[in-house]
Amino acid sequence: MMDNNDEVTAIDETNNIIEGTNGNAGKRTQPSIKFLTLNTWGLKYVSKHRKERLKAIADQIARCSTALSISGITNDSNEDYDIIALQEIWVKEDWEYIVKRCGDLYPYHRIFYSGILTGPGLAILSKIPIKSTFLYRFPINGRPRDVLRGDWYVGKSIAITELEPVNDQTGPLVIMNSHMHAPYALTGDNAYECHRSCQAWDFSKLIKLYKKAGFSVVVVGDLNSRPGSLPHKFLTLETGLVDSWEQLHGKQDLEKISSMDPLQQLEYGCTTCDSFLNTWRSYLGTKKAQRLDYALIDSDGLQTIAAGARFTERIPNIGSFSDHFAYSCTLKLLPRKPIETDLNHRGHQFATSSQDELVDRYTTYQEGLDCLHEYMKKAQRQQYLWGIYFWFALILLFGYLLFGARLSSNVTFLSSIFWGLFIIVIAITGTIAGGISFLFGRGEIRSLLEVEQELLDAERHMEKYLGIDRR
Repeated sequence: MMDNNDEVTAIDETNNIIEGTNGNAGKRTQPSIKFLTLNTWGLKYVSKHRKERLKAIADQIARCSTALSISGITNDSNEDYDIIALQEIWVKEDWEYIVKRCGDLYPYHRIFYSGILTGPGLAILSKIPIKSTFLYRFPINGRPRDVLRGDWYVGKSIAITELEPVNDQTGPLVIMNSHMHAPYALTGDNAYECHRSCQAWDFSKLIKLYKKAGFSVVVVGDLNSRPGSLPHKFLTLETGLVDSWEQLHGKQDLEKISSMDPLQQLEYGCTTCDSFLNTWRSYLGTKKAQRLDYALIDSDGLQTIAAGARFTERIPNIGSFSDHFAYSCTLKLLPRKPIETDLNHRGHQFATSSQDELVDRYTTYQEGLDCLHEYMKKAQRQQYLWGIYFWFALILLFGYLLFGARLSSNVTFLSSIFWGLFIIVIAITGTIAGGISFLFGRGEIRSLLEVEQELLDAERHMEKYLGIDRR
């Protein structure tokens, strides 16, 4: 990207990384970067046509696609991006193919490792040199008993990548790529709203730390949260980040978007998930289409100049690239402020916030506490029930050890096999129940209590600025 003499890297206004002399680069005081984020739906054995689709995604990134556009949607299959954030890359051979296919265009790339089984599935491809990387694993992340859902086992995380500054006029850039806990229902226990809200709260603390350090932050990925939801509020109101789509189009009426036809939903609502136009989700109809894939940006250093859904084409004889459409945005890098001024501005958020903004944040804290308290009751009840089953299983095992030998002489061969298998099942399930209750259950509750205290601290601190006296 930069030779040893007088050539430097810059990004032109057509969003392509170019080589130029110092004189040419100096004229480009406001370069722009084009982002793409895509959930690839790369689950081994589960995702349909995974190998073919991931290869087609790599071909599209490498600008060698044979995919067909949907009627009414104009997409350039040879579109060029500067930074690509991927989610659900869970098979090693898929990542190896992507790197092999796209390595010449994106010489800087990284896949992140965490979790018990496969890792968080997060990866990044970049034309801009990567300076450092860091993985933060969410402490609250689903339940181990939900084996078929797998969120707990993959170790959902935030993949943080620091890039080199594009030029002397722009500040350092940090990309935070994440795939937060999935909702398996709209409401109730299976919606996992509390888990995502706690993840977003942890996320917000990291964002604020990087912003205070002078970085321009971009949060990308499948956040599994609708616009205006509690996690979305934590990631925007609490951090000062701006939803790049809303920066261009303003806050949107989600009910109105749900009543539009699929093409309008995609154009005006950027419905990247559950779209009727997606072959893997068309059975859901049009009402459930939603925007779950984002680029949340630091408006102090970045400005959205274009955005929209991508990878809407279809692979011949297979269908859509993924069960999500991709989201792309072009961001203008604003001139860097003097360090002293910038740190002073970023370090005093309340001083630059309006009264309405402070009230919104205070209301969000209360909403977060309500959500947490509601789930806490369920978590405590579940821990108690798993504990009861553990002690029940333990009593059965002791009873069998004490009386089984005496009874064995009076039972048939088939009966002895049945009771033997029964005791084995009781021993295994009882051990699992004990682990869930006494290890995971206690750990989850203590993590929830920690978030509760953090929200209470933030709430009390905000009350000082709002003039609220609870004494």
